Parts: sequence; C-alpha cells; structure tokens
Amino acid sequence: MLGRILKIVAINVGLLLIGLLAVELTFGGWFSRDPIDHLNIARSSAIQVDATGLYPGGAPFTYRRDAWGFRGRGIDPAAIDILTVGGSTTNQLYLPDDATWQAALAKGLAERGKPAGIANSGIDGQSTVGHLFNFESWYPYVPGLKPRIVLVYVGVNDAMIGVNATDSLTFSSVFKWFRHNSALFRLSHTVTGMLEARRAHLTHVALDYAHAQWTDTPNTADNREARPVADPAAYAERLRQIADRIEAMGAKPVFVTQARGDYKRIDGKVWGIVGSHRLNGVDNWRLLAEFNAVTLAVCAERKVVCLDLAEELPFGEGDFYDHVHNTPAGAAKIGAWLAERLAPLL
Repeated sequence: MLGRILKIVAINVGLLLIGLLAVELTFGGWFSRDPIDHLNIARSSAIQVDATGLYPGGAPFTYRRDAWGFRGRGIDPAAIDILTVGGSTTNQLYLPDDATWQAALAKGLAERGKPAGIANSGIDGQSTVGHLFNFESWYPYVPGLKPRIVLVYVGVNDAMIGVNATDSLTFSSVFKWFRHNSALFRLSHTVTGMLEARRAHLTHVALDYAHAQWTDTPNTADNREARPVADPAAYAERLRQIADRIEAMGAKPVFVTQARGDYKRIDGKVWGIVGSHRLNGVDNWRLLAEFNAVTLAVCAERKVVCLDLAEELPFGEGDFYDHVHNTPAGAAKIGAWLAERLAPLL
C-alpha cells in the first residue's frame, strides 16, 4: 500500500516538474537574444482594463504597451524627447491613454509651441531600486532612445514599501542570469510585489471620500515607528545614481515630488483620513514629506532640476480615486502644471 502511494506521489511530482519545465521553455527568456525579453515587462500587449466605479466616467478600455515596453500604442524611440520614469502613479493603469498626465503634458507643451514626444515607462510597484535596474537592463537596449529630459516621478513607493538598497544591483551574476530568464521567478516576484503593495495600501481600490473620517493626529510617534523599513539615506543614494544614469544618457534629469490623496491642509494644518489600517493619512503625509525633502536635497546637491509638485500643486476633491492614484481630473492638473515648468527646458 505504501509503495503504491509513493509511486502515485512520484508520478505526480514528475508531471508537475515536466509542466514547470514546459512553462519555463515556453515563457522564459532562455533562448532569446533580446535583453528586454529577459525582463518582466509586457511588450506588444493589449489587455482590457475596467475603471468602472473608480471615478466618475470610469469605464472599460484597452491598456497597451508597445514593442519596447512603453505604455501606449507605440512611439519611435528616436522621437522620444521626454522619458517619464516612475511606479503606478506614472503608469496610471486605470486611466485611458488620453487621460494620463503624460497626455495632458503633451497637450500643454504643444499649446506653448513646444511639441514633444513623451514615453511612459511607469511600472506598477517599482521603487527607485527598480528604476535603477531599468537604466541598466532596459533603456540601453531600446534602439535610438536619446531623450532630452528624463522625468523621475518618485517618493511614494520608496516611502511606503520596504526595499533593499542593494536589490537588483549586487546579486551574483549567476543569480542575475537565472532571474532574467526564469518565467516562474518573474511570476513570483510580481505576485510578491502585488501583495506588498496591497499591504501598504498602494493598490487601485476606490476610496469613499464622501464618508471618510479625518483626524489631525498621527497614530505613530515618528516615521521610524511608522515604517521601520523605510530608509531615506538609501533613497538619497539611489537618486544620485539615477541622476548619474540620466546624465550618462546625455539627458537632463528632472525629479518631481509626489502627493497623496489621503491628506489635506486646512488653515495650515494637515488632516488625514482615518482608516482600518495602522497608519492614517497624517502618518502617511509625514513619511512622504520626509522622502520629498530628500528628493529636494539631492537635487540641490547635484544641481539638477527638481519640481516640488507636492507643495506647489493644490489638489482637491475628485483629484484622487484612492490613497495615491489620480483621477483623470487630477492627472490633467499634473500634466498642465508640468507643461508650464518643462516648456522652458525644451
């Protein structure tokens, strides 16, 4: 009886291994000569996304990424003047192409007589760790890519999700080779990132602003208690490295600070949304403000352009549909604000 059970187990384990091997050979990048195929980036893809219920007018639409992995129907890399880098607030998965802040930015620049080709390389969940990796393993392999400006819209993910400052940078070459080619590794990495984003309340779930409760008192004593894994010093070093990578491309770095939708200012005081999780909107604002200050300090140190969107662009009701993601109205504000400040740089 025991021998029969072991035989059945062995057969099933063997079938499972054969199935996993088939997945690796089919979807992995083991035989591709294109380095971008070794990355977890959708290319020449189109999926249906449903924004119904997230914001007024939200409806199903087609979300596309082009042959080089940039969001949209496709743009000749040689025609890209501005490359936008960031996480989900840059990607804007639940906004149609013509409702993103990149679309509003392009419109605003054209109206000022400064038409520009704009590429969206945003990837949900990426922090500056991932962005650095992109400068090593993605952008150099896009033929003809020579942007004039690289706009880096960061802060939220680094502040809210714990990252290792050496992630993707100091692994052994053997591990990098395996990670780049393994479809199963990429799948597990994606799932892990999604779970971490959900834990940090950075996923796309509509927030009921109409019935939200607000407080001016944080739940934690300081930022280290709020997010022990957050590391402003490591974040600063990654920003310096990103500036180096951009300048090595022959482009001008432009860093932009970020805001959130779960806090507001009333008579100079910050009020945050009370939620079911440990941190309220005041805790989140305080932590993000620390990382925004780091961004500004690194820009001043490196003498590169920094646009303080978090402090200079006022948001209001209807500009966010969740804690961090903008509605089309909020994205339009961002694009118009950026156009006014980037036009002189072009």
